[in-house]
Amino acid sequence: MPPSGRARPLWQSGHLREAVTAAAKKVNAETQNKVGRRDVSETKLFKSAFSQDAPKPGRPRLRIMASDGSDTFRSLHRGAMSFAEGCYAGIRNPSSHEDGLPELPEHQALERLAAFSVLARWVDSATVES
Repeated sequence: MPPSGRARPLWQSGHLREAVTAAAKKVNAETQNKVGRRDVSETKLFKSAFSQDAPKPGRPRLRIMASDGSDTFRSLHRGAMSFAEGCYAGIRNPSSHEDGLPELPEHQALERLAAFSVLARWVDSATVES
């Protein structure tokens, strides 16, 4: 299934790598909006948002589940933080910082979009703890 939103026109015109990058930018922007922060982005944003530490003024947290001190809570948030770092370091950054990369095969582009979709779903379903 092709992507929606900003990535769709890029996908439809065969710019699959750019479509993935647009999806990454959209997830970043939506996360910034949800936590009300523009001072950090990408890896730093997600490290702060999914931190298990208590929120601080101007640094709210995203909670995938209620903070109950369980191993599950710690695992979910550590995993979300690490997954986001991997998505931006391993998918978004190479495409944005390397010139002349070949176009992605469709199946690889879909896999990369799926990764950002998982991250977007976690952000969307999380509650903001201020």
